[in-house]
Amino acid sequence: MSSAMDKAMMAMSLDEEDLPFDMPDLPQFSSCENNVLSLIGRLLNPQCQVMSSLILNMPRKWQKEGRVRGVALSLEKFQFIFNSEHDLVEVLEKGFQTFNEWGILMERWSATPSPESLQFTSLWVQLRNVPLNHYTEQAIISLGDIVGQVTEVALTL
Repeated sequence: MSSAMDKAMMAMSLDEEDLPFDMPDLPQFSSCENNVLSLIGRLLNPQCQVMSSLILNMPRKWQKEGRVRGVALSLEKFQFIFNSEHDLVEVLEKGFQTFNEWGILMERWSATPSPESLQFTSLWVQLRNVPLNHYTEQAIISLGDIVGQVTEVALTL
């Protein structure tokens, strides 16, 4: 940066006397219409998942190249904007997905996301080699509670 630019940036401040800008509640100030066909997601391990690679590779993984574009919203959040409702629904119906061997959380965009948004997900887990003398519903629930909340157990002998 030039020294003039440095000085200008340093002169800027957000003093208490500065008035906040109140965004008008008018259609031209809202992006809701543009976001209707999009999903929002979060990397579960951003240290091991490169955002630019996710944005580049997920459309290919979904077989939607040219019909969806991705945007990095932060170091761990992203948005994919689809051309069609069908493509968006098809991707969400695939359920929990991974990128670079780590999970990613995704959900349909919402104008007013809940506080739990992108914080939890449901997974189906299959346990193998559980000793037969511990093959009870309570033992499986106790084991599952170590990593999350167990909502259903399907025992098969």
